[in-house]
Amino acid sequence: MATHVRMHAENYAAYITFFEEEERRPCTLDWDSIRELDECISEILQNITGFSVVVLQSASPKSFIVGANIAVLETLNSENIIEWVHTGHQVFNRLMNLPIPVIAKVKSLALGGGLELAMACDFIIAGEDAKFGQPEASLGVMPGWGGTFRLPMLVGPNRAKELFATGRSIDAKTAYDWGLVNRVCTNDELEDCVNELIQQISKNDLRVINYIKNIINDEWLTNIKKDDFLEATTSSVCMSSQSTKERLRDFFGSRKKK
Repeated sequence: MATHVRMHAENYAAYITFFEEEERRPCTLDWDSIRELDECISEILQNITGFSVVVLQSASPKSFIVGANIAVLETLNSENIIEWVHTGHQVFNRLMNLPIPVIAKVKSLALGGGLELAMACDFIIAGEDAKFGQPEASLGVMPGWGGTFRLPMLVGPNRAKELFATGRSIDAKTAYDWGLVNRVCTNDELEDCVNELIQQISKNDLRVINYIKNIINDEWLTNIKKDDFLEATTSSVCMSSQSTKERLRDFFGSRKKK
């Protein structure tokens, strides 16, 4: 099944929602969902004066986004993974560069590319059941969409290396303590918590907020372009290795048994 992306406007906020065709399955990323996200970003830019903030969220009760779709992973190789990495970087950077604040509302699992997407936002507001992780090393693949740059910038290099090396997930409180998320709310209060932040932002001068974003993001964008090249190159090397092929084969086999 596939994850799709839609956008709707509500009270000067643009809501980008990921939803899975089969409701019980977690949201994932594939070529179509990345393209649809890019289209939502373009639509927001075309109507930017009507919005004060963007909210990125998932309709799935099981996840925010848990990474790449298995069907996509099965098709990636040492050649086409370069385009996969570059495409994700380009779209995530467009999201990061929006001239208004972007909030990731995370109520459950944000793993792999899902966490990388959340980190491309300006703020992460987490529900108490949210969990965050970068499990790519367990599959023998690279974080491909800016994780090797954004995660250490947010939590520090040592904690980032620990998460990458162990593949473990951290809970919302730990993520807050480490500086990965901005606020943690109970599940029942998550919507109100996000709305409160929207109201606080909306009453201020959005032009000034945009200037501040641009200055802060300027150094990030210089380095993220280098990170794009490095993640693409190392992803290609990994995909050509026997170890990665065996790990992915075992992973695909275990998933298909479920």
